[in-house]
Amino acid sequence: MRTLVLATVLQFFMVFGVSSQTIDLTITKGTDLVFTFNSIRAYTTGAILGNASEITVESTVEWDLYVGTQTVTPGFWDLIQSYSDAGDDNVPVSILSIRANSPGLTSQESAFFQLQDIANPTYLIGSTGNDATTGSGIGTNDPGDSSTDPFTHRFRISYRLTPGFTYSPGIYTMEVLFTIAEDL
Repeated sequence: MRTLVLATVLQFFMVFGVSSQTIDLTITKGTDLVFTFNSIRAYTTGAILGNASEITVESTVEWDLYVGTQTVTPGFWDLIQSYSDAGDDNVPVSILSIRANSPGLTSQESAFFQLQDIANPTYLIGSTGNDATTGSGIGTNDPGDSSTDPFTHRFRISYRLTPGFTYSPGIYTMEVLFTIAEDL
């Protein structure tokens, strides 16, 4: 039986604006995730880790939140150990999808979407431009924190990994980066 173990390590980054302003992203749950595939069914249907991670936002300014992957070779999982020469060991990061939901359904990406390299991130809140202040609904980027604004400043992250049978058995890893930045 072939075994493919894929692991993600979550990290977060903050980009600060003016020194008197505060912006903070905290991963409160699920920083080391491991998917193990050791059955035909797991390979064909994939695996979902529902609400496996949780992140919270605290900000005194309008903010953007985006996600992407970081690996040695952009766009491909890092191979740690190969178990066989059979199959392809160039595993694209896009076999991992995530869904980020806040209790207030404010994420701009409410369904599962495939991850991409951090050079081409997916915005959960905001965009590359200066966004208008959104006080409620999809894209809410108002200042606040998860204790006073739990419906808009707390996100539960679910992961779906669907490897199929193309890839070489082994241990692969990548970092999933959640980044919060002041909306400039």
